[in-house]
Amino acid sequence: MFRKYIASRARIMFRYLLEERNFRGTVHMDHDKKLLDIAVEPDVTKRSNAGRQTQTLSGGEKSFSTICLLLAIWEAMGSPIRCLDEFDVFMDSVNRSTSMSMMIQAARRSVGRQFILITPQSMANVQMGPDVSVHKMSDPERGQTTIQF
Repeated sequence: MFRKYIASRARIMFRYLLEERNFRGTVHMDHDKKLLDIAVEPDVTKRSNAGRQTQTLSGGEKSFSTICLLLAIWEAMGSPIRCLDEFDVFMDSVNRSTSMSMMIQAARRSVGRQFILITPQSMANVQMGPDVSVHKMSDPERGQTTIQF
């Protein structure tokens, strides 16, 4: 019963987060077979509700959908530390901006939880505040930046 409610909450949150970019999608969870599958439709004008398998999505669409899934599962399960490494490497600027905004909003709503995001990308578009700190690492090869909430 508990797994059913967690799965239901994750499905609802996944759909809600996808709507940030006018995507549609579903999460299919089979706890007995230990399978998880998502179907996403980036084109809301299509009449079919089936969605596309992740293999047919572009790199940016796939990365954005993955962020939506992670945020939905994190919200449903309530994990205290949430960490992502190089999550935005394959994203275009629109997907990256939307994803960063969603993660910052999620972090600000998640009192008592810590988000650690590691990225080689520029953090010029991240809105700083008393709850956001950026730690630049001195890795000349990779030039990664860590953002901590």
